[in-house]
Amino acid sequence: MTAANNPATIVVPLLVLMPVLYFRMRRMSRARPLKLNLLWIRPVIFLVLGGIALAAPQLGAHGAGATLALTPGNGAVLAVAAFLGAVAGWYWGRTMAIDVHPEDGTLMVKGGQAAMLVLVALIVMRMGLRYGAALEAEAWHLDLVLITDASIVFSVFLFSVRSVEMFVRARRVMAASKTQ
Repeated sequence: MTAANNPATIVVPLLVLMPVLYFRMRRMSRARPLKLNLLWIRPVIFLVLGGIALAAPQLGAHGAGATLALTPGNGAVLAVAAFLGAVAGWYWGRTMAIDVHPEDGTLMVKGGQAAMLVLVALIVMRMGLRYGAALEAEAWHLDLVLITDASIVFSVFLFSVRSVEMFVRARRVMAASKTQ
């Protein structure tokens, strides 16, 4: 039995993820302070780490130490991944409730159920992609390095655009609260 056919490779991650998602949902449903001046740090970290991950050699269909050749087709796949990540990140950022605390005037952020659904959808999509690619990579002639790089690009744009959207909206909320 290969690792892709082993039910434990699906069950064990789900057993680990369920409590993590539960506690994450509880944390997201509570308002917590939003530090506007620190929102730029996360996108920079993701962009740097994503660039490092894309530049690093990977084990894949091309053999040990393979990197993705940037052909027009591969570039198009990465561009689509970036676009989809940006759209999902923008949507996720829009679902975060940003308010000004009435007593001390600090920004507060609270995640909603839609934000949690985006997170769950991403995890399910990633698991499905991993297992589907492992099972059908050879039959469908999939380039696993391209799939991995596309998921990295998607994730980098998702989290970066989410932070940018929250930053822009938080500045608007803060400016509106000062005029009142």
